Amino acid sequence: MKQAIQERFLISPFLVFFVIHATQVGVGALNFQRPLMKEAGQDAWMAVLMAGLAAHVLIWLMYRLLSHLPSGGDLVSLHEQYFGRWIGGVLSLGLLFYYALAAFMVLQSYIEIIKVWVFPLMGAWQFSLMFLLLTYYAVSGGFRVVVGLCVWGVVTPLLTIFPMVFFPLEYAQYRNLLPVFDHSFGQLAKASKEMVLQYLGFEMLLMYYPFLKQAPSSQKWAHAANAFTMFIYFVLILISIVFYNKEQIQHITWPTLTLAKIPEVPFIERMEYIVISIYVLVVFPIIAVSIWAATRVIKQLFAVQQRRSLPVLLACLFVGTLFFQEKTDIEQLTEWTAKAGFYLVAVYVPLLYVYVWTAEKVKKTLQQKP
Repeated sequence: MKQAIQERFLISPFLVFFVIHATQVGVGALNFQRPLMKEAGQDAWMAVLMAGLAAHVLIWLMYRLLSHLPSGGDLVSLHEQYFGRWIGGVLSLGLLFYYALAAFMVLQSYIEIIKVWVFPLMGAWQFSLMFLLLTYYAVSGGFRVVVGLCVWGVVTPLLTIFPMVFFPLEYAQYRNLLPVFDHSFGQLAKASKEMVLQYLGFEMLLMYYPFLKQAPSSQKWAHAANAFTMFIYFVLILISIVFYNKEQIQHITWPTLTLAKIPEVPFIERMEYIVISIYVLVVFPIIAVSIWAATRVIKQLFAVQQRRSLPVLLACLFVGTLFFQEKTDIEQLTEWTAKAGFYLVAVYVPLLYVYVWTAEKVKKTLQQKP
């Protein structure tokens, strides 16, 4: 049985709101509109809501799953408890690779944006080295430091970047929203699946759950965070629908970033530079939480301190940067991450919950027999 975590390392339940929202809204918020509108057109806003409601169900399922563990337990503990050391270890290794993949995908996607918009002549490895050094500094400070990053990663963009997306409403064509309910349920379901990547981030809960004070009481904050994420994406997709038409948006790589170019300030020529610079506060918490979760899995599996595994993991990501520099490579990486995340939260977690629930029922039945 895992030892309970000391109280000085725990965080208050309400901070789950910031951690989940910060890990959900990332680079994908800049370009999620294209695949959605390709599948569902002007009804894409329905796919945003459908995917968000599905995320609520999965969050509820995760809390139910983790409630079967004693204090100090996480998904690695659950794997070991119900599958044994070896099979459970293999399953936990898959979790480790997923967290590392998620961090790498976000890092590479943001570096691509910087190279295209701001510094086209600089190499990807230079940005990668800078970000990974900052990640080492943050993650080595512990989970509470990472949570502090998440708080800033929610508050600062909300007060600076989010108001900018409302300026294009001056040129809105509200007729673009019509006709409503013009697409079949199958088309909306396919669009909702495309939206899965944008809601991913709450699966980190599987590892930091034991770091929550009165963990079950944090569930309402987790749902509040997901609801707020739904609101952000809902606003962005509505503004995109009324500002762009279905054909036009397919030729714009980062629609949200283009929306942020609309505001005009006398002393700033390129407003998107400001947005991209501030956006580091959106991206950095996702990388930090993902890396922290990956090193936590390593600690639970191999009894290696996180400060020792951290530089090794970051070095692996840096080497990976040298091989994923083309746009097509990054798109492929994003597709891999989306598929892995979908199968983790929408397939594996529900199946694992059914297995654990069945195992507990069988165990109680056997205990009641004379």
